[in-house]
Amino acid sequence: MRPRLKQVGWTRDLHTLRVVMDHRDHLEIDDADGTVERLLELLRAGGRTIADLSAELSRPGHSVPPDDVVAAVGALDAARLLQDGDRLGTLAPSRHERYFSNLAFFEPFASLDTATEELQSRLLDCHVLVLGAGGLGGNVVQNLAGLGVGRMTLMDRDVVQARNFARQFLYQWEDIGRPKVELAAQWVRAFDPAIAVQAISGEIDSADALSRLLEDARPDLVVSGIDQPRGVDLWVNAACVTSGVPFVRGGMFVTEGLVLSVDPGKSGCLDCTTPENTGGDPLAGRDLDNARIYAEEVRINRGIGPVATLLSSLVAFEALRYLTRFEPPAYAGNLLWIDFAAGCATRREPWARNPNCSACAADSASMQRR
Repeated sequence: MRPRLKQVGWTRDLHTLRVVMDHRDHLEIDDADGTVERLLELLRAGGRTIADLSAELSRPGHSVPPDDVVAAVGALDAARLLQDGDRLGTLAPSRHERYFSNLAFFEPFASLDTATEELQSRLLDCHVLVLGAGGLGGNVVQNLAGLGVGRMTLMDRDVVQARNFARQFLYQWEDIGRPKVELAAQWVRAFDPAIAVQAISGEIDSADALSRLLEDARPDLVVSGIDQPRGVDLWVNAACVTSGVPFVRGGMFVTEGLVLSVDPGKSGCLDCTTPENTGGDPLAGRDLDNARIYAEEVRINRGIGPVATLLSSLVAFEALRYLTRFEPPAYAGNLLWIDFAAGCATRREPWARNPNCSACAADSASMQRR
C-alpha cells in the first residue's frame, strides 16, 4: 500500500493545521513540530510505503516509527482524505480522459480500501435493463451512458409521436413513427461505441415474462419507467424480488413525482404496501394506494421536460448507488416524493419490509434455496 492524499487544501494557525476537502467540513490537527504537515506533503506526492514515510519523517533526535505512521494514516483515511496509490492507474489513459469527471466525483467517496478507478470499473462491468425509452427511460439511458455503464438492454413497445417532444430528447422530428427502442440504442452506440447495447421491441405482459427476460439478460439492475399495462409495477416488483435483482422506479402522479427502489432481501418491496399485505391498514402506503386508485380511472401523461429530467436524474443517481455502492441506496424502503406544486419540495415516506408480504416471503425462500 502506498497511501496518497486526495485533492485537499490546508492552512496553519500557529500549532494547528486546518485540512479541508469538502467546504462543509474540515479536520483540525495539532502539529506543533511540523511533522504532520510534512506527512501531508509526502502523501500528496504519493509513491511511498509506510516504511518509506517513517524513514523520511524521522530525523536525528526525532524518530517516527511505522506504527505512528499507520495510526496517522488510519486517522486521515477515516476522514476520507486518502486512497491507495497502488490501486490507481488501472485505467488506460484514454479511459481516464473519458471518465475524468466521473473520477473526480468519486474521489471524495474513495478510501484506502476502494479507489476512484475501482468505482468507475464497477460501472464498466455492469449491465442495466431499462424498461421504457420514453421521458424517464430515455433520459436515464443518457445518464447511464455518460456514467460509462458497460452494457445496457433497452425494452420499449412504442414509436415516436409528436406528443413525446415535450419531454423526450433522444429523438428528432424526422423520427416520428419509428420505434423508440431502436433509436435509443442507436443513440447509445453513436455516443459511446464502447457500450454494448441491445434493443428489444415489445412490452411486458406478465411477471413471468419479465422473469424470463431477467433470466436471459441477467442484469445487475433494472430501471423501470413504464406504467402500462395496468399492474406492471407489481409485475416488475415480483420478478425482480424473486430474481434478487434490485430495481429503481420513477414516475409522476398529477402534481407529484416519486422515486423509489427495492433492494431484494434488504428493503421493503412494492407488495409490502398493498392492502392485501398490510391487512387493509389505510395508513400503510397511503400515498401509493391513492396513486393506484387514481390510475385505475385516469391515464394521462402530464410529464414535461423539467419533470422528466429531474426524475430521471434522481433515478440515475439511485442506479449509481446500486452499481458502485459508493454510498447506500437512498430510496430503498424510503420513497421520495417531489411536489411540483410547492417549489419541488421533497418529503420521504418510509416503508418497512412487511413480514406478511407474499413477494418478500418468496424472496426469502428463494434466498434460502440459493
